Amino acid sequence: MRPNRLLSFLLIAVFLIPLSCTTDVTGPNPNGELPRELSAAEKKLVEDGQSFGFNVFKSTVASDSSENIFISPLSISVALGMTMNGAEGETFEQMRETLTFQGLSQEEINQGYQSLIKLLTEADPKVKMQIANSVWSRDGFPVEESFTNTLGEYFDATTRELDFNDPKSVDVINDWVKGNTNGLIEKIIDGQIPPEMVMYLINAIYFQGDWTYQFDKDQTRERSFNLEGGGEVRVDMMSQERLFNITMNEEVHMIDLPYGDSLFSMTVMMPADEEKSIDEFISQDLSKENFDSWISGLNGRDMPLNLPKFELSYKVEMKDILKSMGMEVPFEEGQADFSGINPDAPLFISEVKHKTYVKVDEKGTEAAAVTSVGVGVTSMPQTFSVDRPFVFMIREHNSGAILFMGKVKNPKL
Repeated sequence: MRPNRLLSFLLIAVFLIPLSCTTDVTGPNPNGELPRELSAAEKKLVEDGQSFGFNVFKSTVASDSSENIFISPLSISVALGMTMNGAEGETFEQMRETLTFQGLSQEEINQGYQSLIKLLTEADPKVKMQIANSVWSRDGFPVEESFTNTLGEYFDATTRELDFNDPKSVDVINDWVKGNTNGLIEKIIDGQIPPEMVMYLINAIYFQGDWTYQFDKDQTRERSFNLEGGGEVRVDMMSQERLFNITMNEEVHMIDLPYGDSLFSMTVMMPADEEKSIDEFISQDLSKENFDSWISGLNGRDMPLNLPKFELSYKVEMKDILKSMGMEVPFEEGQADFSGINPDAPLFISEVKHKTYVKVDEKGTEAAAVTSVGVGVTSMPQTFSVDRPFVFMIREHNSGAILFMGKVKNPKL
């Protein structure tokens, strides 16, 4: 095999398809059961969310030549889903279409997020899954009460005003990020808050799951990991042999590794053709339709497994990626409509920052993600305020003659 980018490149199951093995668990790990059945609306939201996950993952890979890429489609979706509650008109339509929620009303989308968040955080008592949301607005900037109330009700989002001109505000927001990712991601804002920024909508996810069948540390050995185009690197390779859920066909070699009671799993995929690059596999073969087919073909097979230990962090600015997916108007000054946040301010999405971290070892997996949607205001007509010492003159335009000149340091005198 010559898979590139450490298998983490395809470690998407943790957040992209967290419910993929809950409705039809095949193979040797049928222990986990959801606390309740998904409603028809919830199933549609999950299916639509999967489509967005594949789309945003493929778009990120296409736009970034980094060797290792790791994103949380769930975190990106939740952060944008919160922001969408302030969108109107074409801005709303483009956000809904990019998130692949066509045909669902804002109320249905909000209800879907609410129940999905609750379900994921309560699904498996043996897995730690935390989802937190927050809204931070510039002190004195008016925000529609209905907007913050909606985010509080459906996303359990905390809201707070801060003096964005105070450098300590950055520390307050970053401390929230650090606390809600168990310290894995220390900050989402670097430097000072830009003067045009009036709001941040932030989602944070923390995941910690032990393998259902843990690897024996004594079986970990330094082994070769083959690189595309030839060459190899030496990595710590974990090993075990048992009954695994596996699909091996002409397109893919797939293995599904469960956590806890098996409701959450890591799904690892490699192209069946060893000559096909991982980028080609992602662009040509990795789709929701193919994935559903591969999942349905999982069967229990007894065989040895070698899996590398790895640890990585990743960050990306999502603006251009989301625009390439069709979400253009929300980023355009003078065109975006976020009157649901403030009807009087010309708001637009200024940035979408995304950070992730993942560590995989013999015990299990620890991962975190943060997505921050920064909402800016288009430059408003400024007030020229003569509120400090000034010079003035009285002049005649045609001749250019200056009739009077003066200086005022204290107009009160």
